[in-house]
Amino acid sequence: MSVPTSSAQWSTRLGFILAAAGSAIGLGAIWKFPYWAGANGGAAFILPYILFTFTAGVVLVMAELALGRSGRGSAVEAMRRAGGRGFVWCGGMAVLTSFLILSYYAVVGGWCAAYLAEALMGEAASQDPEVLKMRFGELVSGRNIAWLFAFLAAVCLTAVFGVHRGIERLSTCLMPIFFLLMVGLAAYSLLLPGSEAELAYLFQFSWSTVTPQAILNAMGFTFFSLSLGAGVLVTYGAYVNKSTRLPSAAMWVAILALQAAILAGLVIMPAVFAYGLEPDAGPGLVFITLPMIFAQLSGGSIVAVIFYFCLFVAALTSAISLLEVAVAFLQNECRFSRRAAVFLCFAALFILGSVSALSFGPWNDCLIFGRSIFDFLDYVCTNFLMTINGLAVAFVVGWKAWPKAMKELSTCSPENGVVTKGTLSAIGFGLRWLAPLMVLASCWQGLEA
Repeated sequence: MSVPTSSAQWSTRLGFILAAAGSAIGLGAIWKFPYWAGANGGAAFILPYILFTFTAGVVLVMAELALGRSGRGSAVEAMRRAGGRGFVWCGGMAVLTSFLILSYYAVVGGWCAAYLAEALMGEAASQDPEVLKMRFGELVSGRNIAWLFAFLAAVCLTAVFGVHRGIERLSTCLMPIFFLLMVGLAAYSLLLPGSEAELAYLFQFSWSTVTPQAILNAMGFTFFSLSLGAGVLVTYGAYVNKSTRLPSAAMWVAILALQAAILAGLVIMPAVFAYGLEPDAGPGLVFITLPMIFAQLSGGSIVAVIFYFCLFVAALTSAISLLEVAVAFLQNECRFSRRAAVFLCFAALFILGSVSALSFGPWNDCLIFGRSIFDFLDYVCTNFLMTINGLAVAFVVGWKAWPKAMKELSTCSPENGVVTKGTLSAIGFGLRWLAPLMVLASCWQGLEA
């Protein structure tokens, strides 16, 4: 049976880059990067992270985009065309991975929406840590599902309008605002007393802090921060027109993702150090520690609104990209209309997301291999499914379909320049050897977690 190819396209190169960057800039990068950088020796983590981002990381971004543009359909169709029917299961696994990630990611997105609403009402901050812990506990155990519904509704409403009128327009509007606000927050944060200690915490380099574990963690975070292995960039690549130069577009996506991570460190860590608090990974940092800091800042209520707006934008743009993987699959493989595909995804995601949401409340004693349902889904998706998908992309594009990939990587309009043979050879080497190493390192780091 012939499968219809995608007719949707990004209307501008900038719109595509901002949408792809929005997919990579998610909640995890914002709250994980500051902690991981400090815990792994500051610059001893940041420098390898930058190196891996602009070598193996950007090569994998190129591979996923090339795979998508050559397939012109869903992740399944891209794998079918590049690797043959034997690799269709890899595309199907990418769709499953993005769907599962979104099911629990939307729960945290709901928390961001809730805190943004509280910040707008001036109720997000408090100097009492016990009050903040109790408020967060009430949210995750009581109002979780209502906010999950609201967040999913916002995601699906955007997706209904399609690639150009929905995803691209939203990304083109929100991503510049996100970066401007993050730069403003970073500048404000660096004016706080004690910011010098934060800068030393993040950027001071010492060979004594360079450890194999720090390098391994930098590899893993690179894979995570670029939104690789979930079919997102493959799907977005299907909407890229032939005049777009994929290597430079991939480089811009990597640059913006790196900037967002660095800005997150500059926003969060000075405030943490200024008030003598210990940096902590995960939701506690942004939903308990920071509200306590906002209450002590001059103009803290405004800072809280801006910060939680940025957090909500990061959650929303990432969630939309994850949803698009499943929507494209239903449209291209099952012949659903976009509206029907989005509605079906909304219903299924709300049911599965509610299960993850309930794992913080009535079902918190329901454990799978010692983990809550939420944590189990996160562990399996980020440490196994994304890794398998990443290896599949590297193998299919780097070995099985390299001639087709070279054509996609070198195809562009004359005014966008020419991709040289030397550049293509370097990309091929990185894809065949460096990228699998980074993916396997990511898997190993996940197993150690």
